[in-house]
Amino acid sequence: MNEQTIILFFLIVFTGITLSLYLWKAKKEVEYKKDERWQLIQNKGNNAANFSNYILIVLIAIGDIVSIFSDIQTTFTFNRVLIYGLLFIGFHNAIEFFSLLYFDKRL
Repeated sequence: MNEQTIILFFLIVFTGITLSLYLWKAKKEVEYKKDERWQLIQNKGNNAANFSNYILIVLIAIGDIVSIFSDIQTTFTFNRVLIYGLLFIGFHNAIEFFSLLYFDKRL
């Protein structure tokens, strides 16, 4: 498989997960009537999803350090940066969705 096929696959999967996240959250807000338990579940899910932001910061820092100390010539097109941004948002939403499912069953 080439790189474009893999990116397309993940874009489709993360789009489905993002849509499922928003629909599931809307259903649960009506079901739980925005009570304290639902607020706690959302806070725990958000904390788990925000961990991906720390991972992104570390990866960008590592990439920056590697590019400074080695003679690597890389170019990124604006389109590719946008695709990676969409993949990251989808990954973030996937973490939030699965952590909400986990904490909803657990609490």
